[in-house]
Parts: sequence; C-alpha cells; structure tokens
Amino acid sequence: MKRKKILIVEDQLIITMDLEYMLEELGYQVCGVSTTYEDAIAAIKSSQPDLILVDIILSGEKTGIDLAHKINSTFHIPFIFLTSHADRSTIEAAKSTRPAGYIVKPFNRNDVYAAIEIAFNNIEAHDESANIFLPDGKHKTKIHIDEMIYAHAEGNYTTFITTNRKIVLRKCLKEVSETILNNKKFVRIHKSYLVNRDAIRARSASNILLNNGENVPLGRAYAGCLC
Repeated sequence: MKRKKILIVEDQLIITMDLEYMLEELGYQVCGVSTTYEDAIAAIKSSQPDLILVDIILSGEKTGIDLAHKINSTFHIPFIFLTSHADRSTIEAAKSTRPAGYIVKPFNRNDVYAAIEIAFNNIEAHDESANIFLPDGKHKTKIHIDEMIYAHAEGNYTTFITTNRKIVLRKCLKEVSETILNNKKFVRIHKSYLVNRDAIRARSASNILLNNGENVPLGRAYAGCLC
C-alpha cells in the first residue's frame, strides 16, 4: 500500500525531529519540513502532501492560522494543528479554519497516530455528495463544495464563484439554495448572496470578509443565520 505523505510545518527543531521519527515509525512518509509560511507554500506545491501538520506559531510574520486559510482557499488539503497552551482568541481563530484535528504539545506516539488516523478516516468518509455539478457550456463541471466560495444573484441569473473559476447559470438564488447549494455548509447572508460558511474569514455588522479577499454584504435580516 502506498504510504501517506505528510508535510511538517514547525519551527522548533527538537519537535520536528521527534515528529519525523514518529511518523516514519508509524509508516507514514515525511515529504518535507517547513518552518515558515512561505516555505510551506512552496513545499505544498512541490510535494503535494496528503496531510499537513501545522504549528499555530511559526517563524516570520505569518502564523499557522494564516497558512490554514491559504490551504483552505487554494490547496484543499486536510491539516492538523500542533498547539500548546494558547489564549482564547488564538483558539477561536484556529477553530474558524476547521482543522482535521489537533495535536497538543507535549505529545507522544499514540497522540500523533490517533489524530492522523481519525483525520484520514474522516477524509475517506467523504463521498460524491461532497461534489456539485454545474452546467458550463456544453459540459457539466464537477466542483467540490469546499471549492465553492459564494453565489451572487442578479435577477434570474446566479454567478457561482469558486476558488478558480466563475460560472453563470440562469437560475434565481432561491432555486439555487433549494437544489444546487442545499448543503448545510451554505448560508444565505443577503437577498442576493449565498456563501460557504467555511469561506468566511471575518464579519462586521454589514459585511463579510471571505477567504479569497472579497467583501460581500451582510443583510440585517440574515445576520442571525450565521449563529
């Protein structure tokens, strides 16, 4: 059986060495080690890991949480946070990225194995229901729901914005919400907008910041839908 590839993103050498030893002993393949956000992005592109272990605190300006947002918006690879004690705001920020799990420092071999196997088991449990099919010209394009960022309606036309494309369909938003995007991940935030909960980075009283950097309006009547 092909060994699962795991990328380590951790800036403490001793922890990295311990993890490498444990992972190899458990039968996984360590496909790279990175210490910064920038190094990690390059390593993800070159090694294409099956899973990423990410320390919340990294060397440099950007944190593991910043990296997690980038992974979600661009690479769609599951990740597990490595964490020690942290303040409440850091934990809440980490939770918002929906990691596949947490490994709390100090950890042992069993902690690492349990977190990774649970993550892989949950990944494999996802089936075709995690995909949607959108007409695109003469063909239907399969899109994983994690790639869908939001849908914006103008009259009887709805524009679907994904991580790498834009598709326009002749359907009103109500029909879209009841058929194509009827997954619980998608929430109506405005009379003209339907967004993926996982794509929300931050919100204010009247706007929502998405992982792709766009701001979309939050209707007053829909604010309670995000609770």
